[in-house]
Amino acid sequence: MRLSVVFLSYNTRDLTEQALRTVLDAAEGMAVEVFVADNASVDGSAEMVAEKFPQVKLIRNESNVGFAAGNNVPLRRVVGEYVLIINTDTIVRRNTLSAMVDFLDAHPEAGACGCKILDPDGTLQLDSRRGFPTPVAAFCKMSGLSRLFPDHPVISHYHMTYLDPERTEEVEVISGSCMMVRKTAMDQVGLLDEDYFMYGEDIDWCYRIHQAGWKIYYVPTTEIIHFRGESGRGVPLRILYRKSQAMSIFVNKHMAQRFRFFPLWLLQVGIGLHGFFRFLLKTARALALPIVDVGLVLCGLKLGLAVRYHEDLVPFIYRIENAVNLFGLDAEPTRWLTPPPYSDWQWLAVYGVSTLVWLLAFYVTGLYDRRRYSALWSTVGVALGFAFIVTLVFFFKAYNFSRLAAGAAFFCNTVLIAGWRFAARWVLHQRGRSGRLRTLLVGTDQTAADFVDYLGQKAGAARYDLIGLVGQDPEKRGRPVAGRPVLGMFGELEELVRDYEIEQLVFTPSTMSLSLEQMGRDWGAKSLRISMVPVSFAEMVAERGANDTSPLPLIEIGSNK
Repeated sequence: MRLSVVFLSYNTRDLTEQALRTVLDAAEGMAVEVFVADNASVDGSAEMVAEKFPQVKLIRNESNVGFAAGNNVPLRRVVGEYVLIINTDTIVRRNTLSAMVDFLDAHPEAGACGCKILDPDGTLQLDSRRGFPTPVAAFCKMSGLSRLFPDHPVISHYHMTYLDPERTEEVEVISGSCMMVRKTAMDQVGLLDEDYFMYGEDIDWCYRIHQAGWKIYYVPTTEIIHFRGESGRGVPLRILYRKSQAMSIFVNKHMAQRFRFFPLWLLQVGIGLHGFFRFLLKTARALALPIVDVGLVLCGLKLGLAVRYHEDLVPFIYRIENAVNLFGLDAEPTRWLTPPPYSDWQWLAVYGVSTLVWLLAFYVTGLYDRRRYSALWSTVGVALGFAFIVTLVFFFKAYNFSRLAAGAAFFCNTVLIAGWRFAARWVLHQRGRSGRLRTLLVGTDQTAADFVDYLGQKAGAARYDLIGLVGQDPEKRGRPVAGRPVLGMFGELEELVRDYEIEQLVFTPSTMSLSLEQMGRDWGAKSLRISMVPVSFAEMVAERGANDTSPLPLIEIGSNK
């Protein structure tokens, strides 16, 4: 057995399916065994693997035991000459496995190697190659000095930004998101240290491999896409705590003797402060949207009360309530000529409770999740909050002020909340683009047909000019798929892009490995965008209507420029 591939899944069903498809495609013709260890996922990840990938060896862990312990279960069973540990939120190229195996074959001194790791937008992830977190390296990273001096070999040692990302280099650490290890080296140094729950175990493993006399290499001749963070979702505080904890474990385990004259407690304090300030920054970003809403809701309430008790409206309301008395309802017109005589604390309660109710309504309607910039759903949220406030006013007689005041606040908040979201969407998603993108869809399967249908129905897809499709079956050439012609085959993609002046390529999940091969190529196009239809496309569009103007649910991979 040449290669053993090990995945660890935890509530990443769709991403796991994507990753497995690309790895199995890349493993074609190789002697490979594939393991998936599932850490008690509740989203059907294990069931999906069992159903769709019977050739994969599935291991069901009884609980979420962490990254190190979860990977160690299949690592004890691997028999391949080389072992690849790879995250489920990755996509590999067709040559990724063979390129890394060939490198280790040609370099017997290498105990492990890692490839170039890209973000979905095509930029390099700095974790592709790193140095050990010595006190000096850790200080430079946490203080921000490494960003100021990215080319200095000492100051930027942790992320090694002084190295050419296109050159093969001997490094100290490679990322655990895609790490190929020689089994001989693994048997010598042992498995992943289970003291690390998440983060840091790859650094520790690389350190032990180095200590055993092996070399570690960064190999940029191939690359993967890593949807960073998808396999480690959680509240920012928990993630930051895990990272700080991992750094502390490594420092105490490996650096205490080496830097015994350095006050390690000072480094640990710095790790804690760094994590704390990062948490504050993440929290501020997460609260930015609710804070804007709080300010606008308070403005809407103030405007609503001002409109209700405006001197020009009082006579009108007075006449209405006098007319009501004609029907024997015994209204008290003079009661509503002026605002209620509340104390400061009572007014604080009115504003505070009303604002809280509206924020909860916004949360329930998804304005802080997938619908954060939806003007339509913001209107629904304002209406829901208004209905609840009116209900509260009915039951709490001490705060039974005019429904007209609440109605005026409802109108003002509708304009303010929906208005600013509409403006934000226009700024974020329109981006001043003009014209339509000449688009080519790569794939002719059912997902391709569903995408074509969705593109034709969606109001927000007007800027996409779908020229046609590219397939693999010669019999489909010239035939329509959902009304759009199949213009050619995969091998003709370069020619088709030039002939039709294509500006965007969209790949279906079945062709996703092919998409990575298109990045960086010069086809003569001014700018070629490369995107991918997610595996969960059908489920994603099921939640959207034809009039939804949000961006198409595509994964942006990058461009050729």
